[in-house]
Amino acid sequence: MSQVDRLICHVLPKAFLMALTAGGRLVELQVVRRDLPTRVDSVFLGRLERVMPELDAAFVDIGIGRSGFLRASDRAGIDDWPPSGAPLLVQVRSDGEGEDGKGPRLSMDLAVTGRYLVYHPVGEGVSFSRRIEGESERERLRGHVEVLLEGGVVLRTAASGASLDLLRADAVQIMERWEKIRRQAFESQPPADLTARIPGERDPIARALRDHGATLEEVILDDRAMARRLQDEMDRQAERIRVRWHNGAMAAFDIDDVAGQIDTALAERIVLESGIEVLFEPGETLCAVDVDSATAGGRQGRAPRRPIEVNLEAAPAIAQQLRLRNIAGAVVVDFVTMRSAYDRDKVQAALAGALAADPVPTQLYGFTRLGHFELTRARRSATLKAQLEALEKCDD
Repeated sequence: MSQVDRLICHVLPKAFLMALTAGGRLVELQVVRRDLPTRVDSVFLGRLERVMPELDAAFVDIGIGRSGFLRASDRAGIDDWPPSGAPLLVQVRSDGEGEDGKGPRLSMDLAVTGRYLVYHPVGEGVSFSRRIEGESERERLRGHVEVLLEGGVVLRTAASGASLDLLRADAVQIMERWEKIRRQAFESQPPADLTARIPGERDPIARALRDHGATLEEVILDDRAMARRLQDEMDRQAERIRVRWHNGAMAAFDIDDVAGQIDTALAERIVLESGIEVLFEPGETLCAVDVDSATAGGRQGRAPRRPIEVNLEAAPAIAQQLRLRNIAGAVVVDFVTMRSAYDRDKVQAALAGALAADPVPTQLYGFTRLGHFELTRARRSATLKAQLEALEKCDD
């Protein structure tokens, strides 16, 4: 999947929607509610409430009315649990479930994300996005990064081909943000929301620019005041990204047919260009995805398509929809049956390649004995359908 090149923002009274597109294809839709903003990636100075040895986990008070959940595997640099009441510097990995549901998932492995780099202050070593290929390019980037930052560093996909000057500028901005967080932590008493005290850290458009600015070419907003403020900021930073206020006869989400692609993402069944159908059936414990073999035959006058051809076409579409629909947890894909292990490996590689651009971690487990493909996708927030339904209720 190509890199994001356009951000389209549709502003509503109680929320605004941000559509990320790549070559006209909708990659991700973010629903930003003013009354219930996401806390993902926010940093808190929390207070350890209680440890649960049977779960090897703990609850942490971060001052939002619900305790955050911290697993032992999400601790960084701590061998044993500190005593109750101890301050902990934590970062939100996933939002809680509604106002009265589970609290957020926390981690002590803090990550400060830039355009090209992700900095882990308590980490070690240099690692790379799966899409940065070639040992010579990795060694070039490693040599640059090792003189710029100490700690753990991940080179993002956009870093491929980036010059030392671009990497240095990104590292400087990352360290400035990290120093602000450290200063806030030193000056605060737990529980405290450190990110909320740093200007711009909670601005979703600023975050989108940081996450995708290396490839983003244009931002379109249908709110004139927001567009003007963003243009002023782009001018101040000498950014090359175009900012456009949309005041046309058609709605902003008619651009790139975003509205139509959202409708597709809310439907159970999608139809690919060749006529192949893919069915998504989300459940309580897992999401079942079925590549409909009944529609996989050749078009009139053509020979029937082989299973490998059908599955190779379906794999990137499935990856796109998992991200767009924000499906999390266990996913089982029923591809058209392939008898060849070589063909199954090709389909798995195609799916892995398509999922590499997804910022949410995904674990592939491969084909089962029954021929189903299993994977898991981390949960960061509610599904797209649930978020849009909640937004409709909020507007009622």
